[in-house]
Amino acid sequence: MMKFSIKERREKFLFFLGMFLFTAVILCVAIFYNYDNGSNISKEEFSKRLQEENRFEAAVAEAMPTIDTTYTRIVKFNPNVQALFLENDIKNSITAIRSYYNARPYDARYKCFIYASKIHENLFYDKRELRGNSYNDIVRLNKLLDDCKLSTRQLQQSLSSPGR
Repeated sequence: MMKFSIKERREKFLFFLGMFLFTAVILCVAIFYNYDNGSNISKEEFSKRLQEENRFEAAVAEAMPTIDTTYTRIVKFNPNVQALFLENDIKNSITAIRSYYNARPYDARYKCFIYASKIHENLFYDKRELRGNSYNDIVRLNKLLDDCKLSTRQLQQSLSSPGR
């Protein structure tokens, strides 16, 4: 182990003390320095932000019943029923949801209405096209199965008949 003189120990102590203080000052400046990032806003700007937030919340509160009823209409929609007015009703509701975005397209918060309308549009398309097609496919496959069973019976009867 090395033995340092008192002078060398004092120099090392002062060096490490200086390093500690320098590091502490740098960290305090980095943590507590006010970078003017908009935290000091005027009362007018703050009230304007609050009004916009309240306007958005009012738009959401106004749109929620439309969104909910559109969803329930889509869920209850039966593609096998030929009711054009139901389809038009659902399409108009989806357009109404999209219109909430068109009121303030520059505000990024209003994009949620576009996303909600796209989700409902995709759900309606899936319900109308895919479910209707799968039902028609099932009916067609059942008819083909019945035809196959009938032809199998006829073939068995023709093979089992002794006259031929």
